[in-house]
Amino acid sequence: METDDLDRELGSRLDDLDASDGYRVERTLKQSENGLTQLVFLVARDGSELGPFVRKIMHDQRDLGCAYEAVYAAQQRGLRLVHLPRIYKCTHAEGHLTVIMEYVHGSTLDACIRQLSGADDRLAFVQKEFGDLCDAVSELHECCGQPIIHRDLKPSNIMVTHGGFMLIDLGISRIFKTGTEQDTTHFGTRTYASPEQFGFGQTDVRSDVYSLGMLLFFCLTGREASSQDRASSFTNVDIPSALRAVVIKATRFDPAARYATVRLLKRALILALEADQKQRGITASPSFASKSHSIELKRIKPASSSSSHRSILSRIPRSLGLVWDVLVSAACVLFVLGCVAAYLMPTPQNASKPAWYMAFSYFFCMIPLIVIISYLILDRRPLRQWIPALANLTVRRETISGIKAIVFIFVIWLAATLMGSYLFK
Repeated sequence: METDDLDRELGSRLDDLDASDGYRVERTLKQSENGLTQLVFLVARDGSELGPFVRKIMHDQRDLGCAYEAVYAAQQRGLRLVHLPRIYKCTHAEGHLTVIMEYVHGSTLDACIRQLSGADDRLAFVQKEFGDLCDAVSELHECCGQPIIHRDLKPSNIMVTHGGFMLIDLGISRIFKTGTEQDTTHFGTRTYASPEQFGFGQTDVRSDVYSLGMLLFFCLTGREASSQDRASSFTNVDIPSALRAVVIKATRFDPAARYATVRLLKRALILALEADQKQRGITASPSFASKSHSIELKRIKPASSSSSHRSILSRIPRSLGLVWDVLVSAACVLFVLGCVAAYLMPTPQNASKPAWYMAFSYFFCMIPLIVIISYLILDRRPLRQWIPALANLTVRRETISGIKAIVFIFVIWLAATLMGSYLFK
């Protein structure tokens, strides 16, 4: 199915369902004074599920979420935005804006950088990838008539996928308004937020340039910039001098002293990387300098086996899952009752064994094994609704924990059997 057809089908199904009753909340991703972000599944009338999606609920009165509506309108006009999640629905109700959007599979920039082993690996990452991050922010600035200012660019709000960078969490983003002296509300993460986000003027594209400068520092050093770093103009950190100059200019206190656009920042970064490579005797150009950045929609594949398992399970009607759960639970009860009966009315062969061994075997080994195996083969979607704590566990994590418990019980059971045969032979 073509991407446009898929998006239209999803939009149609979302419109057919009530916004409150049509979704099952898998877990809460983020909660703050500005709103609530959840991982949800779309539940059809026949009980089947589609997803996952991200649902973000924000307060209308604080002018939050306007960027989502602008991006949604642009995507509805057919604009392909490769660095932003697909938005399927924006609705206003009871003083809140609710946004349903694509769930982006991948790792955060924070996780990617912290996995790198040293300065050389981080520099190689910047050489190869940072230009794509600049393109992602430029796309946000240029996708609508007036620039959309992200205002919360930080490592945890940037996803690294097999198709490139994706910008997430536009909750506090705003649309630039000509003639406004300063923002009406002040938001942002202190390390990465520009001074104007704290009352020193109106945010514009240069505010995101400031954040990118701090992100460049993070990618080069593996840590956030401190007040001492900024006070020393980053001279107390061992990074290439040409790149240090880019960080310094991008993070000037006065927006007029920064790069005027993200594209100019990217151009300066390319020149700085070339100068650094020339200084070290390397003739190759930075790899991102020659990349083609034609706009095309990329579909992100699930990043883990648990996501694939959930997508298969989501196609099974919930009514069929409930029937399966009833059958598994009934079988579990019958097996447990069988264990109790076997202990109370032992066969002649079992009657010759010590009572402590029989009690241990049935009540501390057999019955726990039956319960664990039964739980692992259940359709656990209803349980996740009835017991919210289970929503934080993945299928993979539950399966691994269950297998560990089964192995542990078998080892204890084997040890008890060997000890019993030695003592009572």
